[in-house]
Amino acid sequence: MNLQDSGTHAGVEARWQRLPTTWRLMVERGGSQAAAGRGVLALIEAAAAQPELRRLYPFTSRCVLRFGSRGCVPTEADAPALEPTRDGRFRVLSPSLQRVIGEADSAQEAVALAVAQLPPRSA
Repeated sequence: MNLQDSGTHAGVEARWQRLPTTWRLMVERGGSQAAAGRGVLALIEAAAAQPELRRLYPFTSRCVLRFGSRGCVPTEADAPALEPTRDGRFRVLSPSLQRVIGEADSAQEAVALAVAQLPPRSA
């Protein structure tokens, strides 16, 4: 991971560009994580279309898509997290990953639920 641009809008945008490429390569390689990888990739693509999430720093950990609001490599996430489930659905989790906020049939629905949970943006 290139941390040179961390903390800048350019760094966040660069991360949004790299993350789907990384997951596409993982899916193409196949293996035991290919199904989960397809779900994560769907979540990344749906989240990238939402301006409210696009301004956040995206990262993944154990097939969970997370977001940091500080515009740099986060030490902790402070926005809802998204994960694919084994049955092809999607789950929205609290930032701590301790509570399920809801489940959805599509990545787009899960992302919409996550966006609805974001705190109002301060001016």
